[in-house]
Amino acid sequence: MRLIRRYPEPGATGNCIEVGHHQTAVEYAIAGIEKLHDANLDQLGRDPFNSEMEGTMRDWVIESLLQGAYLREYHLWEKDCKAYFIAMAERNGATTTMKTKGTQSFPDLVKETLVSYDVTVPVDILDAVDRMRVKINDMKHAAGLELDHFISAKDYAEAVAALEGFWMHLAGFERMAW
Repeated sequence: MRLIRRYPEPGATGNCIEVGHHQTAVEYAIAGIEKLHDANLDQLGRDPFNSEMEGTMRDWVIESLLQGAYLREYHLWEKDCKAYFIAMAERNGATTTMKTKGTQSFPDLVKETLVSYDVTVPVDILDAVDRMRVKINDMKHAAGLELDHFISAKDYAEAVAALEGFWMHLAGFERMAW
């Protein structure tokens, strides 16, 4: 089978652009949080107590935003993969359900699905996506709230880069069909 893009649908490139837009929105929100932090300190005063309290609040809000965005990006990747590969199968006159079997992870299902298109995604990309899945499952299911479960700006940036890399890699294998 082939990865077939139909005009005017953007295909994998469109999914990559969406990931970039989401990252820009997160960066925009963080910049706004930083600006509000500075404005609050200007208004309340920059004494040690206000600085500590306002800094803690800023850090907590940013961490919550990053954690939510990280979780959202992974789940959107799953949903986008399902829609993408179901459409690709249909364009090849086939069907697929994109449902994992047994203990199979979704990234492993994607690897398996890509074999039928004779496409291999670089290991580092899918490994990074799988690390997202594992980290999200730990965030959701592990006992207690551990610092290891917190998503940093670096974690988020690495995840977004992997998702963008995934979609751009697939875009390179797509062929146009009018």
